[in-house]
Amino acid sequence: MPQAIGARTAARSPKHMMMKLAALCLLMAPMLCARAADEADPFAHPPELEPDVRFWIRVYTEVTTDQGLIHDDWNLKLVYEVLRFDPASSPGQRERRVAEAKTRYAVLLRRFAAGDTDNLTSHERRILHAFGDKATSRDYLDAIERIRFQLGQADRFHEGLIRAAAWETHIARVLKQHGVPEEIAALPHVESSFNPFAYSKVGAAGLWQFMPSTAKRFMRVDGIVDERLDPYSATEAAANLMLYNYRLLGTWPLTVTAYNHGPGGLRRAQDELGTSDIAVIVKRYQGATFGFASRNFYVAFLAALEVDRNAERYFGPIARLPDTENTPVQLPDYIAVSNLAKAFKVDMGALKVLNPALRPPIWSGARLVPRGYALRLPGAQSESEIAAALTRIPASQRYLAQRNDGAHRVRRGETLAGIAAASGMSLPRLAAANGWNTGHAIARGEIVRIPMPPTRAEVAGEAPAAAALAENAAAAGAPLATPPAGPTEQAVAPEKAAALERTSEPGRTAEPERPPAAPSKAPPAPREPVSARQSQSAALLPAGPPTGSTDTTDYGVGPEDTVVVQVAETLGHFADWSHVDSESLRRLNKLHKDAGVRVGRRIKLDLSKVSADEFVGARREYHHHLQEDFFASHRIAGTENYVVKRGESLWTIAQQRNDMPVWLVAQYNPDINFNDVRPGTQITLPRVEGINRQ
Repeated sequence: MPQAIGARTAARSPKHMMMKLAALCLLMAPMLCARAADEADPFAHPPELEPDVRFWIRVYTEVTTDQGLIHDDWNLKLVYEVLRFDPASSPGQRERRVAEAKTRYAVLLRRFAAGDTDNLTSHERRILHAFGDKATSRDYLDAIERIRFQLGQADRFHEGLIRAAAWETHIARVLKQHGVPEEIAALPHVESSFNPFAYSKVGAAGLWQFMPSTAKRFMRVDGIVDERLDPYSATEAAANLMLYNYRLLGTWPLTVTAYNHGPGGLRRAQDELGTSDIAVIVKRYQGATFGFASRNFYVAFLAALEVDRNAERYFGPIARLPDTENTPVQLPDYIAVSNLAKAFKVDMGALKVLNPALRPPIWSGARLVPRGYALRLPGAQSESEIAAALTRIPASQRYLAQRNDGAHRVRRGETLAGIAAASGMSLPRLAAANGWNTGHAIARGEIVRIPMPPTRAEVAGEAPAAAALAENAAAAGAPLATPPAGPTEQAVAPEKAAALERTSEPGRTAEPERPPAAPSKAPPAPREPVSARQSQSAALLPAGPPTGSTDTTDYGVGPEDTVVVQVAETLGHFADWSHVDSESLRRLNKLHKDAGVRVGRRIKLDLSKVSADEFVGARREYHHHLQEDFFASHRIAGTENYVVKRGESLWTIAQQRNDMPVWLVAQYNPDINFNDVRPGTQITLPRVEGINRQ
């Protein structure tokens, strides 16, 4: 049942106690809070989960990618057979062998279900005894649906141990700085085998396997820079995500599980089962998307941690890669990577290895390395050496904005001056490039030719006002002019979203724009990898489509077609998503014509024209675009703790901080009642930074 923000008072004593503890230490540094919450043993090893941990240790240390286990996907102690493949066999040949093995054991289980247990081989008797003396016919038949294949990972894990040394020092330092337990450093073994270039079939990337939507909250991800592929930036992001999940869930085992499943699903599990016990949740939670990967993520992590700590016991001596020394240099301008390599006297291949976040358009020369990017150089570089190298790059090779595709289609409301500022150039320069004067009126749909951005040499020769305009546009990180949004990209502008948030404050209301279409269906789950080639770009623990989101808000329709008003929602939104008029909803809810809807209030819907699923789809998509627009130009760099003062509300607190939407404050404080925030209430505020997306 949807509940108002701050109304989560259901009896779930372990989590409730943990949240009380978190509240007591909220004024302290986040690292002290996290440590104090479960300092004695941050990662529980419940005996009920030990067989599952042993299964994954076996996968990680005994069975290679030329082998695999046919097993029961619920009772991991039950391994039917170890399949061994010819290393030269094709994926198709391996898939056929796996299918044949599954069929063979399905036939055997049907035989057991029929009571035919005579003339069994020793191997078949072992399987029969694994079910116990009290197994019923139904038990055997149900087990048929649970026959699963798990590709071995021992060779990949060994490779990961060799690679891990290159980043261990940095990862340990970042985790310590953020107050995240040092054990989390083993998680990339599960996610990517410490391969910074790893991509999964569902879109996760890098050492920490971030999905794009989650990654954009904490770092830059686009066609020019993808910081998921930079182990340094991605580690910072992983630490911030871990602290966010920990604040919402209160225990580190659940925090780790949420890395795969999302915190929203785990909060629902806590509510449904009334506990934060990881063993109870793993064994009893029946969430629709809480599948094999989510159930096994924590035990796989414990297995990886055990192997990482005792690597030589499992693999013998390991020749680890050295920790490569490098120096980050923040660039003052947009510069071609070839010019940077020449100025710093660095081989282009070495630059590419140290800067995996730079995407192909940078290396091809189609785009410039962005201003403000921390370019990593090999070895230790002194400040004087860096300054000398930068002076070797002439002003004619230093641009004030990003190189672009050369054309822009005018969108509604745009002006020539606005397009010029967004492109980092003066209005006269843009107008001249198109054969116009500066007063030319552009029309929606018209094509504006965007010339190359100005260099510092060119700006120095322009009028002072034009130079200042170009400098300001570059310094502000104004985004490039981009093509207009298509039918599936309709999003509420950030300034309008902020206005809508303010109208959601008690006593106000507003009519929204038409929300976008319902979201598309999730991609199908990938097939089980059967070869090293198929698994080399996937996590060690095969994962299906992303099952969770950092947004834990319940957007569902509750009993009697009611919903709880969330931040940035108005009565007009509900009417639009329901395809009815606002006045009918106002009458249905007995609201005065001037009354607004309060956050946390339950509103009754008229779903005579749309289904509940269609309504929820439109609602989710609205919030998705609202958040996507914000994180297109901002990122979360950490958190701060704040005590509410007399006369303050969460709205006024957010408005006092530039670029702080109220919905983001709500996400970090889901158990706070927005309508009753009293002086002395302790809240967490994210630290937000702007991102230069050029």
